[in-house]
Amino acid sequence: MSLDAQTRKLAAIAYGEASGANDANEIGGIAWAVANRARAWGGKTVDGLLAADPNYTYAVKDGNQRYAKLMKATETAIAADPGMKLAVESAKAALANSGNDPSNGAYWWDGKDFKSNFDNHPKVKDGFHITDPKHNIFDVKDVAHPTTIYWKVRDKKTGKEVNSKVRGKFQFVWESTAAYGSTIFWKHDADYIKATGGKAYR
Repeated sequence: MSLDAQTRKLAAIAYGEASGANDANEIGGIAWAVANRARAWGGKTVDGLLAADPNYTYAVKDGNQRYAKLMKATETAIAADPGMKLAVESAKAALANSGNDPSNGAYWWDGKDFKSNFDNHPKVKDGFHITDPKHNIFDVKDVAHPTTIYWKVRDKKTGKEVNSKVRGKFQFVWESTAAYGSTIFWKHDADYIKATGGKAYR
């Protein structure tokens, strides 16, 4: 099992960020979410993605034991450990964009802190929508923040920017795509992307 640096890093992220249940869809979903975002963001490597968004995954810098375990493990040790072996297989498939994507096209995920830190969670403050009851593993309710975005034009007389016609409206920044174990997966809401002119991967 020849393991290059980017595959190992992705496998370690997926293994470290997932719960200890070693659920194939949970680990695989995280691997695919990272690979999906890296692909969408100009075909970045895993390291390139982490450099562009240093706060994307905390497992790489918060002392996560599972992340460290896989990063240090020999290939023999990985092959003998069902969870680590699964993480490597998932990472290889995700990087190759081959097979089933358990995340259903996600670019982000959250674990138990989404429930434990609900009131202060960034996605709650942004607004989120659970698209399928099966995704609601933390038993939470949608939080909507109805927002209208206007095109800006400059008043010729005053030189000040003023609101012109409506560019778009949205209620949520985030929408769920899947959930397994203790992890829920996300992508940006289509109305949010359209209204803001933002990128799906940013």
